[in-house]
Amino acid sequence: MSVDALLRGAPAPASVREHDFVSLEEYFEIAAASETRVEYLDGEIFYMSGVRHNHGAIQMLIGGILYTQLAHPDYVILSSNVLIRARQSAYFFPDLTVVRGKARFAPGRNDLLNPVLVVEVLSPSTRRHDLVNKLPLYQAMPSLEHILIIEQTRPHVAHHSRAGDTWALRQYSELHEILTLDSLGASLSLAHVYCGIDFPA
Repeated sequence: MSVDALLRGAPAPASVREHDFVSLEEYFEIAAASETRVEYLDGEIFYMSGVRHNHGAIQMLIGGILYTQLAHPDYVILSSNVLIRARQSAYFFPDLTVVRGKARFAPGRNDLLNPVLVVEVLSPSTRRHDLVNKLPLYQAMPSLEHILIIEQTRPHVAHHSRAGDTWALRQYSELHEILTLDSLGASLSLAHVYCGIDFPA
């Protein structure tokens, strides 16, 4: 399924853009004062709304699955409160992040620079932002090896994995299917990812 198909019917990103360009310094001030997560891309700020039940449950399920499989202290699993710098003018909060080895941060800040895996659970308000804005910038990060884009209203996981200088895409939509994260030595069963999740009729 293409990104265009995934985007069909999706609303515009949950963004607020001032008449004037928002500088990086202004963004840091806004983000520090905000009670919600705020992302930044090329002078535009995006307010992330609170997550709903399915969204939060899927995040926790994936985090638990990965925690039991990834050897410690070789890997660290980080929550959605960790900001990553995709490039100098792009700052995002993935729903889940995995780091191999020692985490590296931007000088003088806590912006993560070296994730190996990020997870995004799609929501109606952030779907377009996740797929159009964030996905290509994630793929441009040298450290990233896996990107998981997960639906919360139906069983569907898009697994983007780095293959040399390109990215391969495999999609899963059956609960009996298992996706493998080869470079991490881990796997995810869709039955476990969606355990206890009630889908809309």
